[in-house]
Amino acid sequence: MIIITGASGQLGRLVVDQLAGTVDPSSVLLGSRTPDKCAARKAAGFKTAKIDFNDPKSMTAAFTKGATVLVISTDAPNDVRIVQHGAAINAAKRAGVARLVYTSFFNPSATSLCPLNRLHAATEAMIQESGVPYTFLRNNQYADNLALSLPQALAHGALAQPGIQGKVSYVTRADLAAATATVLSGPGHENKRYDLTGPEALSACDIAAQLSKQTGKAIQAVEMEPLQFGELLKGAGLPPFLVEAMLGLFAANAAGEFAPVTDHVRQLTGREPTPATRFIAGLVG
Repeated sequence: MIIITGASGQLGRLVVDQLAGTVDPSSVLLGSRTPDKCAARKAAGFKTAKIDFNDPKSMTAAFTKGATVLVISTDAPNDVRIVQHGAAINAAKRAGVARLVYTSFFNPSATSLCPLNRLHAATEAMIQESGVPYTFLRNNQYADNLALSLPQALAHGALAQPGIQGKVSYVTRADLAAATATVLSGPGHENKRYDLTGPEALSACDIAAQLSKQTGKAIQAVEMEPLQFGELLKGAGLPPFLVEAMLGLFAANAAGEFAPVTDHVRQLTGREPTPATRFIAGLVG
């Protein structure tokens, strides 16, 4: 049995799409806080259940002995997330699952400039201490998230953010989903870590140049002071924990924490991942 938490989320849905063509749907249980969101999948033969990280009993009831469980990391302040992740790990240990597959973050470290990476490092440590066999999928930043900032850059002719020289090896959700489905459905991934990136690393300067090339408009990358950028994020309605996370993310970008490129997506899927430049070209068409 394969059990997927967060199956109705953006990454979860893509993982299920990948599994739909390779495994018997009845061997996959889709977990969500609101199982009705998986109704169409249930009609196609998948099993569904309520799995809520704030309700440990729901995880204990859903996790079964011998299952491979995909824990898609939650979205909350770090002090909340670490409790949620701990509850999932404890439920998996009690159930006797065969393996936990955890969506971590690229280059996790207790000393990272990015609060998200510190959270993922702590979660990985808890999983290892639990004794449950694991696979860590250390996903780099989503190329898909560039769609959030590019419209403003095109409208104003400037991509303004801190650390514009820092490079990131962006990877698409689709490539991550394909790699994840391979790990869930195949053997030989116990106690392994995969660093999942795209095939190239781009800075904000590179992205601005790509936008200029694709649109014929002059787009410049503009260095912005972190305090000013944080105020903009607050003004856009982001909660404090996300403002802190974003500022830490850009600081880590500038320090090169997300720049390395690996071939782990290709190793798992058998094909080259989508370059961020090609993805950007598709966004601006």
